[in-house]
Amino acid sequence: MTTVRSCDRSDSVEPAAEDESVAWAALSRLEATDPKLVFVLDQGARKFLKLEGPCEDFFNLTREEMLADPEAWTRAVDALDRASANTLREDLRISGKVVRVLRAIGRDGRSRTLRASVGLHHEQGRVLVAGSVSRIHAESAANDWSSVLRVAMEESHEGIAVTDAEGNYLYLNREHLALFGYATMDELIGKTWRVLYSAETVRQIEQEVFPELMAKGRWRGLLQAKRKDGSHFLEALSLSLLSSGGIVCNCQDVSERVRLIQQLERSEAMFRLFLNTLPTGVIIQDLGGGAEFMNHATATLLGRGIDSAGTSEGMEPSLAIEQLCPDWGPADQRVAGTGVAERFDFSLTAGGRPRVLEVEKLPLRISSPAVTHVCTLIVDVTEARRLRDQQADTARRRDEYLAMQREFVSMVSHEFRTPLTAIQGVQYLMSKSITGAADPNVGDFRRWLDLQGRALGTLRELVDQVLLLNRIDHLASAVPHRLELGAFLAKIMDGIAVAPVNQRLQLELDLPAGFTAAVGETNLRALVENLVSNGLKYSAGIVSVHVGADENQWWLTVTDRGRGIPQKDQPKLFAPFFRAGNTGTVTGTGLGLTIVQRCAAYHGGTVEVESREGEGSTFTAKFPREFHRPAQTLPFSDRVPSANPFSGGVPAFR
Repeated sequence: MTTVRSCDRSDSVEPAAEDESVAWAALSRLEATDPKLVFVLDQGARKFLKLEGPCEDFFNLTREEMLADPEAWTRAVDALDRASANTLREDLRISGKVVRVLRAIGRDGRSRTLRASVGLHHEQGRVLVAGSVSRIHAESAANDWSSVLRVAMEESHEGIAVTDAEGNYLYLNREHLALFGYATMDELIGKTWRVLYSAETVRQIEQEVFPELMAKGRWRGLLQAKRKDGSHFLEALSLSLLSSGGIVCNCQDVSERVRLIQQLERSEAMFRLFLNTLPTGVIIQDLGGGAEFMNHATATLLGRGIDSAGTSEGMEPSLAIEQLCPDWGPADQRVAGTGVAERFDFSLTAGGRPRVLEVEKLPLRISSPAVTHVCTLIVDVTEARRLRDQQADTARRRDEYLAMQREFVSMVSHEFRTPLTAIQGVQYLMSKSITGAADPNVGDFRRWLDLQGRALGTLRELVDQVLLLNRIDHLASAVPHRLELGAFLAKIMDGIAVAPVNQRLQLELDLPAGFTAAVGETNLRALVENLVSNGLKYSAGIVSVHVGADENQWWLTVTDRGRGIPQKDQPKLFAPFFRAGNTGTVTGTGLGLTIVQRCAAYHGGTVEVESREGEGSTFTAKFPREFHRPAQTLPFSDRVPSANPFSGGVPAFR
């Protein structure tokens, strides 16, 4: 049996007597395999000389139909076997004998696995094809190479198809059908491959693909394909030319893969653009020291050139930087060996001026758990280093000035206290000396002395508070120690609550038993005394002090029902020497709330105020339960408002 050209029906007649002997001569050379169907075909005349056996059982064709058309049996076999039958004539010509396993549908509608043994013979000047067909049991068929091939093609994740020399499909596997949106082979068997492509793609295949396929016997590339529903996809197609003129096609839908590749290429281009716009130099080197990428900033910093791909020019194999920086190569080796980043500075002269470059070496692991590359980041820190040195020098001089300022304030304040004490003593003696005098001007004199006494008291309070502010700054570096808070605050309140204010002052402690906190005794006492004295000074009613705590903080609240603070004055309350516009004749220095704010800052706390004019005020100081020293090493005067009360700065506390 073969798929060579169809015979003329007029040649299909019963074998003549002389043909019988020739046929038996050919059959005598067949293997004794107990065949169920035997045949002898005159290849030249294209007619059967002998045909015996159950044709209908094997191929669902009558003997008469087989005799009339020697090619009719191919319509009953599986499409894959129909495609492979095209190579039968060439195989017979080369080897003289072929054994094939195929599947065919019998008259009962069931598929059978058949073994066809075909041989080429020459008898009396004729070329005869003699063969036999027998059924193979399932166990034998499973081990047959053609069955393995059939399963492999059907289970393949690539589309596989075979066409004849005219381009009509002889076979398509399930993946190929699904790829193009078809359900069964019957939809495409016998149809041209052109139905799967647009007219433009068909022209491309005929004008570009086929010439190369015919010349080389194979072609591989990408084409735009068309599904049954009219949608399109990008097809990776591989074509192989058969000796019969047919074509074997392997194809895949690579639309998503190509989309991802294009997206990756766009991302890579964007990443390169990003790296080339960075002011930071970036170099990526392999472990041999060869540069695989260097951005434009690196070229500028090091005075080197780069090509359009971002690789170095004239810097192989080690970028020649080791000549400028001896630490460069050893640092690469350490980073590659340990996997730990390193950072260092090196200096060079470029463009006629000295530069300081900060270099950071980072290990890269590209598709490997081990270090495969070293990434170097380079930053020009020349100006930053200059500013850092300048700032350090400025900070040193500022600390010196602050120390001088504190000493000056302390000295002047102490010097003020001596003459103040003397003046107050004289004023007191003068007040006593006029008591009971009969002079008509005694009343005026006594009033002037009272005014002088109040002014001296205010001046003495000012000196004391300036000294206290100065002392607070001196104590700023001291670490608070833990105290039992309730007992400590009660002791402070006892010192304040003396007649006649003892009936106006109320203390409420809402603290857990034995509650302790890290406090500075001097600072906390000053904070409490100033808040309470303000409440008593500006209120004729009850002043309440409430102390509470939770798991994170503790707080102290002082509330009065006095004159309150105008809204417009509240943002300035903690500024040195500021007094609200409604203080009237009540004397004060304007430093009390500044001291409160400084003392709270010393403990890492804050101060808040709520007040309505004519209704009263509430000051709340909040503190963390645990004291944490700030990590920076700047002087305390940089962490809280300046110790200089004449600076006029407004603290950032409310």
